[in-house]
Amino acid sequence: MSEEGPRLSAELFSGAVRLTDTKGSVGISQALSESLSVLPESASGYRQAMLLCISASEAAEPQERLRILKEASDVALDAVRIIGEKYAAGLSTPCMAVFGLGIMAPMILMSILPIMGLGGMFAEMPVDSGTMLMATLVLIPAAILCLAYWLRQSNPFLERSGSPRDAVCALPLLTAIPLYLAMMSLRTGAVEALILSIAPSAVACLIMMFDGRRADQARARSEKGLRDCVFELGNSLLGGDNFETVAVEAVSSRVECRDVGTALSRELDLCRGDVRGAIRRSVGPVSPEVSRTLCDIQHCSEKDTEDAGRLAIAVGRQYQNTSNIRNELGLKLKGMTDMMVGTAMLFAPMVLGMSTSMLGPLSEISGYAGLEGTEVVLAVYLVELCAIIAVLTSSLGDGDGIRGMVWRFCLSCPIALVVFWFCIGVQLRRC
Repeated sequence: MSEEGPRLSAELFSGAVRLTDTKGSVGISQALSESLSVLPESASGYRQAMLLCISASEAAEPQERLRILKEASDVALDAVRIIGEKYAAGLSTPCMAVFGLGIMAPMILMSILPIMGLGGMFAEMPVDSGTMLMATLVLIPAAILCLAYWLRQSNPFLERSGSPRDAVCALPLLTAIPLYLAMMSLRTGAVEALILSIAPSAVACLIMMFDGRRADQARARSEKGLRDCVFELGNSLLGGDNFETVAVEAVSSRVECRDVGTALSRELDLCRGDVRGAIRRSVGPVSPEVSRTLCDIQHCSEKDTEDAGRLAIAVGRQYQNTSNIRNELGLKLKGMTDMMVGTAMLFAPMVLGMSTSMLGPLSEISGYAGLEGTEVVLAVYLVELCAIIAVLTSSLGDGDGIRGMVWRFCLSCPIALVVFWFCIGVQLRRC
């Protein structure tokens, strides 16, 4: 565990091993108990489960050991369920804040205040145009981005395994800059130039990412299938079968895992006794977690095949329960993520576009030219909003890396700009 376990658990166990090796503790159990005692309150479920595992390791009877381990598994699952429910319940206020900042604040600044000024409610505009631009294009996006960052950092289910090199997939979006300059040189309208520059760049980015997106989805399906295979592997091991044989059969029995099963069979044929190395090379690229589990089961099978089978069944059942909890969390978050995506892609451009189109006839009535460049400012703001919402929605639940953020942005931004362009084109005339 200290060498190949999950990152946080590996740090905890490494500290306990180091404390034991340096004679700072009389044994690994005491060292681990001391390390667990300093964990924060948010990790109380993990601490209780690990203490129960320590107690199980000291139990004399096998049945007593199994009972304690089952209790530890239940405690860990309950802790995950409570964390998920608490996390989902705490998202309502941030989502409403995004709605208020993302739609209402720009609409008030760029549309309602000028309209009220045209109606004579103010002797002079309470906010000058420079302040409006600063608030719309800098302050509001910065506030939403800070909120997205906070949500991402506080997400207990997000795996932070992305690499900065994943940002290479966004390079096609840079072609929007020369395209925009070329459109403006042809005297194209600013909003139209923005659409005609971003839309082709986004489409090109989606095309380049399509194969990688399909590969990631296939890997996710394979990982899910591998988790289900662990339970089947345990049933076969209880029958006294050989680990290598039943592992290949269990993995190859699922359609989504057949490539992994073929790779595992090939590696086992060539491993020269290094079974755990064969598992890491074949299963590790798809799911490092399942790879570690299979290595532990194989190590246990060298001593007792039935104990290895019971271990596999227990871990497989835990995988299934954890998957159910994550699915429940995903269903709870789906409404929020759909609302955010709909806000950035449809509702915000519709509201801002229609409110902007109202400035035309009101300016004509009052003889006031209105705030110049409102349409361009709001179009740029919608681009920023789509980017921020892509970051925000990729920070919820299991989350997504940089590739997922870029994919979401490329899907939503062109649609938002087209909806905005259509709405500002609506002509409201005096009767």
